[in-house]
Amino acid sequence: MRLLPLIYLVATLTLAACSIPYQTPQARAQIEQDLGVSANDIVAISESGFCRLEYGTEAVCHAEHGLAVLTRQELILSLYKNDKYVPAHVLKTADVLCGHTATSREAAEALNMFTMDYTFVLLPVDAQKKWNGPMHRQMIDYLLANGQPLLIGSGGKSSRLSDKEKIVSGVIPGTRIPFFTEFKYSEQFNPCPVAKG
Repeated sequence: MRLLPLIYLVATLTLAACSIPYQTPQARAQIEQDLGVSANDIVAISESGFCRLEYGTEAVCHAEHGLAVLTRQELILSLYKNDKYVPAHVLKTADVLCGHTATSREAAEALNMFTMDYTFVLLPVDAQKKWNGPMHRQMIDYLLANGQPLLIGSGGKSSRLSDKEKIVSGVIPGTRIPFFTEFKYSEQFNPCPVAKG
């Protein structure tokens, strides 16, 4: 399904309007201090949109805009709050079961990484707020370094119609008439061919 990666892309690029400092020596020193990483361990840094979806929950990515800091030991997804770099999520090669892209390894689209409990949706952007191809490739190479598969296309589809129902309520615009409706929604699941045991 091509629509979901496009939604992730639009949401991320919308969020990318605010720049996060990371290219100056002062910013790099603060990143190292705030995230507890050594300059020698940092492989690459990029602004990135990201979200974490728990399996069994609604498959909607509410992307956050932050930094992806790739080190030799882990990928740190961090936020920039009150002039501080705050770690939000950490991904290690050993945690990842498989990855997914919609059309190809090289395409400018969201990258999904699957762990035992979560899907991580990643979209690195460069200083011009455009897709960061080199960082995208480095993320894939690091996170799938143990030979985990990168699923392409429908084989990596990770949402399906849930058997649960969701209730939405509100007021009809321009009136005071309340409404509510019940419907089944798409839920997140793990598409990896082999689960760790």
